[in-house]
Amino acid sequence: MAALEVEAAGSVGSVPWPHSQLVETYISGAQCTVLEEGEEIQGFIIFMRVLDEASLLNIAVAPTLQHMGFGRMLLEAGLTEQYQAGATQCFLEVRVSNDKAKKLYQSFGFSVIGERKDYYPLPNGKREHALVMSRELPFSKQAVV
Repeated sequence: MAALEVEAAGSVGSVPWPHSQLVETYISGAQCTVLEEGEEIQGFIIFMRVLDEASLLNIAVAPTLQHMGFGRMLLEAGLTEQYQAGATQCFLEVRVSNDKAKKLYQSFGFSVIGERKDYYPLPNGKREHALVMSRELPFSKQAVV
């Protein structure tokens, strides 16, 4: 699978990032951690860091590998990498309807600090609100509940 296929397969009921957005994010200096099996991308996490603040932009795992701990592994590795590179705070947005992702982020110590109205596009042309979540770094396995 390519990153675009993983993103599309994991975006059921929502609008996946287009190829151009993945490319532009990479070109703009985002930090990516990739989960691969052989030559196939099975998952990825993308962060953007500005000074001491990291933003989690995207995380995706191939549907065949979901519910096996790979998203948790990517998030743990990504947060550790961001801290080691100098980040002291991490922010993210998550769909208000994405209960699985919210639960994962909360288990890593993220808490809701705000909301963005009509942030995410939906396939039907409507929009969905996002919760803004944050946590301080350093990240350690002891912080994971």
